[in-house]
Amino acid sequence: MIVIQPKQLENLLCSALAAVGTPDEIARMVAVSLVDANLKGVDSHGAVRIPSYLNFVAEGYIKPAARPELVRETATTGLVNGHAGFGIYTLSYAADLAIQKAKESNVACVGLIEATHTGRIGWFAERAASQNVITFITGGGTVRKERHQSVAPYGGARHILSTNPVTFGMPGGSLGIVLADFATSITSEGKLRIYRARKAPVPQGWILDKDGNPTTDAEEFYDGGAILPAGAYKGYGLSVVAELLADALLGPAHEFNWVVVALNIEAFRPADEFSHASEEILRKIKSIPPAKGVNEVLFPGEPEQRAASARAQGIPIHDEVWQQISDAVRKVGVDPAAFVS
Repeated sequence: MIVIQPKQLENLLCSALAAVGTPDEIARMVAVSLVDANLKGVDSHGAVRIPSYLNFVAEGYIKPAARPELVRETATTGLVNGHAGFGIYTLSYAADLAIQKAKESNVACVGLIEATHTGRIGWFAERAASQNVITFITGGGTVRKERHQSVAPYGGARHILSTNPVTFGMPGGSLGIVLADFATSITSEGKLRIYRARKAPVPQGWILDKDGNPTTDAEEFYDGGAILPAGAYKGYGLSVVAELLADALLGPAHEFNWVVVALNIEAFRPADEFSHASEEILRKIKSIPPAKGVNEVLFPGEPEQRAASARAQGIPIHDEVWQQISDAVRKVGVDPAAFVS
């Protein structure tokens, strides 16, 4: 296990992205988002992604200098083409557009097509909530795109769906941002990467092998297996909704299409009144006695806040994951030792 300072990790990732032709502002945003995921304890969407990002650039799957384009627009809607650029940058553009339109017209919906991997979706929802805008974000488009299928439908033995994230973000007063950010599958593929890199067994009930049998070996998943839906038919239902919104509504995906719905709190009541009411509700929830073996009741988004405080002075990275990152950046001419004190 190594511990690296957040800014050092950000600079390392930024340098590696710049080395493969990524413009400075795009490289910086991608690096900031990945490091933020590590800070929030969501390591599956953090620096562990950089080897695959660099490989995707080498393959031509990600076009590092591509910029998003607004191709269709009304006062309350927009359709953005990401042109296969870095998904974190293009979804940021789409989310910012939705926030702007919501502030002007109270409600907005923006779609993003031709996107690549977008990192931790909660990052975008948190930015909106800090501006008193409530967001709902979801993505899909894999039923017709086999390369990115990883999740079996409820009752199925093979993958056909994806992890189809569903994210809600809103202010929670002085307690911070309320964030419900989860995959509709029981785990994300990124978490399986961590188990695979550590050669550790995956928890029971997470994955199937290629023949539809339960397994705890991450390699079995990468050999044609599948992730199971979260909450059985409930996660499956949300996944189908995400697929229809992102694919049937927006068209076939490059990897994922995304839908961002934004709502201006001020359309209904003053933002400070909303924050006060939200905080009162959260405090009532948190006042419930914890169950045996649990220290306290937390609200959605609170674990990420606490992780960020705990990791502010250093992000822990498992040796196997650090080796993968180091090998990947060396291939593009970046020495990781130059960024780690």
